[in-house]
Amino acid sequence: MRLTLWVIAAVGLLFGAAGAAAEEVAGLPVHIQRFDPTAIRLWVGDSISSTATVAIATKKGILVIDTTGHPRVDRELRRIIARELGRSDFEYLVNTHEHGDHTGGNAVYSDCTIIGHELVAAGMATQEAERPRFIEWGTTRIADLQRDLSEQPADTPAAKRLHEQLTLAQLNLEANQSEEKRIPPTKTFSDHLKLNLGDTTVEMYWIGGMHSASDIAVFVPEHGLLMTGDTMADVWLTDTPGCLASFGARSGIRHDFPRWLANWNILLGKRANIKTFVPGHWNGELSLAGVEARVGYVETLWQGINQAVATGKSLADLQAEYRLDARFPALTDSPGFSRSNNYMTILEMWSTVTKQESAADQLYALIDSGAPESAIRDVLAARDVKPAKYYFLEDQINFSGYRFLQENKDAQAVSMFRINVELYPGSWNVYDSLGEALLKTGDVDGAAAMYERSLELKPDSQSGKDALARIRAQRTGS
Repeated sequence: MRLTLWVIAAVGLLFGAAGAAAEEVAGLPVHIQRFDPTAIRLWVGDSISSTATVAIATKKGILVIDTTGHPRVDRELRRIIARELGRSDFEYLVNTHEHGDHTGGNAVYSDCTIIGHELVAAGMATQEAERPRFIEWGTTRIADLQRDLSEQPADTPAAKRLHEQLTLAQLNLEANQSEEKRIPPTKTFSDHLKLNLGDTTVEMYWIGGMHSASDIAVFVPEHGLLMTGDTMADVWLTDTPGCLASFGARSGIRHDFPRWLANWNILLGKRANIKTFVPGHWNGELSLAGVEARVGYVETLWQGINQAVATGKSLADLQAEYRLDARFPALTDSPGFSRSNNYMTILEMWSTVTKQESAADQLYALIDSGAPESAIRDVLAARDVKPAKYYFLEDQINFSGYRFLQENKDAQAVSMFRINVELYPGSWNVYDSLGEALLKTGDVDGAAAMYERSLELKPDSQSGKDALARIRAQRTGS
C-alpha cells in the first residue's frame, strides 16, 4: 500500500494543482486535487459551482468532509476515493453545514459516524419541507436549460456550460424526487469539537450565521488544511460563484457575533500552521488576507454598532456611517461583498444588540398569512412605543412589497406599498412603487394618481414619467 500511495502522489503532483479530469460521473468530468499523499479533494464539472469533497486517510480510517448532495455522484466518488487512497475503511463524514448540496449524500456514508453542528438536523428538516417547491422549480429550470441548449451551436463553450448546468439541474431534481432517507449527523457539538484519529487531529469550530446557522470550519493541522465550507471566498474561478456569492448576515439565520469572532480569532491564531484554506465549492479560493479582511469587517461593525446603540445613534445614522464604499472601500469589489449584503449585516447586528425586530418582516408575515387588519395596526402603532419593539425602514418595507410582486401576490404587494405610503408620505418612491403594483392589478386610475403624486415630489423621476406616458397611450389607444 505504501508504494501505491507514493505512485498516486507522484501523479497528483503532476496534475493535482490543475485538477485534471480523467473520468466522468453522471456525465460530468471528475477532478482530483491532491494536497499530499493522504489528502485529496474531488469535484465534478468544469464550469458549474459543485461541492468539493475532501478525503483524508488516517490511522483510524478515512475521513470525508462534505458530500456533493447527489447520492448517485457520491457513491461513485466514494469508489474513486478508495481507489486514490488505496484503502476503503471509511469511518467519518463531516458536514460543514446543513444545506442539501453538502448533506444530501449522507446516506452514502450511513456506515460511518457522521459529524456536524447541532443545528444541522433542524436545517435539513426545514429543507425537507421545501422539497415540493424545489421539485417544481427544478422542473421549470430543466425545461429552460433544454431550450437554451437547443439554441446553441454544438461543441461551443456556451453549449458545454449549458450542458453541465442541465446535468446538475437533473441531478438536483433526481435527488429531490428520491425517497432515499435523509440522514442527519449522528455526532454533534455546539461550539467546538476535537477528534483524535491517531496520526491525524481534526478540530471543528462553529462559525455560523453568515451563510447558514450551522456552518463550521474544519482544521486538520497535520495537513495544514482549513476547510471553511460556504462561508467565504476571495477569488472566484467561474462567472457563477453559486453558494460562495455572498458574505453577509441574513434575516432568519441565528447569529452569535461574539462567538463567531472568538472562534475565527482562535483559527487565525493557528495561521502559522495553515497551508491551504479550502472553500466548500471548487470554484472559489480563499487566502489568509481574505479571511483577515472579512473577520476584521465583522469586528469593526460589531464594535461600532454596540457603541452607537450605547450612545443613542439611530439605525439610519449607522447605515450612513458604515456604507461599504465609504467605510470599507477595499472590500467594495471583493467577492461576496455588496451594498445589499452590508445593509443586511448592519440590520442583523442592530437587531441583535437592540432586540428590535424588523417591522417589514413582521408586516410581510402578517399580510402573507391573511392576518386581520387589527394585527397590522398593532405593528404600526408600536412605531411610537418606547422602548421600541420594531425598527421601521422605508426601503426594507418597499423591498417586501416587491417580494410579493415577484411571487405574483399582487394584492398583498398593494397592501404593503399602501403601508409605506402611510408611513412615509413625503417620499416620492413609495408612491411610484404603489403605482406599479396598482397598474399590475389593473387599477389604471389608481396607478395614475400615484405616479402623479410621485412626480409632484420628484419632477425628474423618469420611471414616473414613463409610466404616465404608457397609461395615457393606453387610454387613448395609441
